[in-house]
Amino acid sequence: MEGKIVKKKRTMGRRKPKSLFNKLPIALQTEIFRKLFMKEKSNAMCVSHSWRNLILTTAIPKENPLDPLMEPSNSPSPYLDLKQFFNWCSLVIGCRIRPKNLIDTCNGLLLFCRKDGQADNIVHGVYHYYVINPITKQCVAVPKPVGKISGAYSYAALAYDYEESWFFKIVRFQGHRHINIFSSMTGTWTTLIICFPKHINESYWVKKSIYLNGSIYRLSSSGHLLRIKVDPQENVSKQGEVIELPPDCLFDNSQLNISSQDDKILLVLSRGAKFMCFELVECVTKGASTYTWNMKVSKENAKLLPLNTNGKLLSISPSNDLAFFKNKRSLYFYLYNSNGKNVKEVGVIRDDPIVFEYMRKCGQRLFECFIPFACCLEKENERHFQRLLVPK
Repeated sequence: MEGKIVKKKRTMGRRKPKSLFNKLPIALQTEIFRKLFMKEKSNAMCVSHSWRNLILTTAIPKENPLDPLMEPSNSPSPYLDLKQFFNWCSLVIGCRIRPKNLIDTCNGLLLFCRKDGQADNIVHGVYHYYVINPITKQCVAVPKPVGKISGAYSYAALAYDYEESWFFKIVRFQGHRHINIFSSMTGTWTTLIICFPKHINESYWVKKSIYLNGSIYRLSSSGHLLRIKVDPQENVSKQGEVIELPPDCLFDNSQLNISSQDDKILLVLSRGAKFMCFELVECVTKGASTYTWNMKVSKENAKLLPLNTNGKLLSISPSNDLAFFKNKRSLYFYLYNSNGKNVKEVGVIRDDPIVFEYMRKCGQRLFECFIPFACCLEKENERHFQRLLVPK
């Protein structure tokens, strides 16, 4: 009987290309990263979590790293070339994006929610939140919380402040009693309970929100400003606070809006020919907070009467002293801190359907943030979130 010789086929596994850069001393790697422009650092942070941590800890300036790196787009006719801007967002997400799809914007980051985005490991027909920084060319897709991914999305807000952390949070409001919070540091969703009085829960909450110093602020039709802390509190009753509005704001024909400037919450009241701006002042005594409203602006202008009677206050831009109104199919601006005699206080903004739709739906100012946000790459997989390839 002849013996058979069986030759085993030699298989060669795929060899990963060796990285000469990673063999360099850490000090030399750091020096190379420091010489990169901020946008190049942002791209390098997406290569691996080791590069990200090295850049975050060594290659970013420590003194005033965000001033003047973050610049607002200032113009009476807001803001950038919005048509080109939203076309670029459509290219990134993989579906048509319009201003009405923008849920929130916070310190340079944008928040969308779509179910028809195109990317690897993204299931078509399942709602995902998309967080984009158009300046640093970053985009991540975050699936909705487990059990809530199939239905239409509810209101959500971004919580992001580069001076606090480079990680962002998505705060999704689950009715008036719970909030779902996604953290890019952990890559997971958590749920927090918020306890407000019955009349607050039964009132209408204005969708627009402002994030400041660890809290989300929203107006309630009950005549209150709601403060909701995004970090879990030891006592559930302290997760949310109710702040009474000034008495002038309680009239039925009052138009209200909130914004922030210099780490302060601003409240604008526009009624009849009157225009007032208040600043929220918090006083903490033995761990308990009390709030007062200081009036910053009080003016009257007869040209405001038709805007308040038949129009709608859309938003305010405190750094420019501008308020924006919609009346019929026209967009108006009101320069409420004008001291010059020849300055036009009330005027019509150029006819632009994209700008009009943006102001009507969102209205918050767009910022350019050259500081890249951080995301938990080592926790990243299809169950959590994924980075999208962004065109340069």
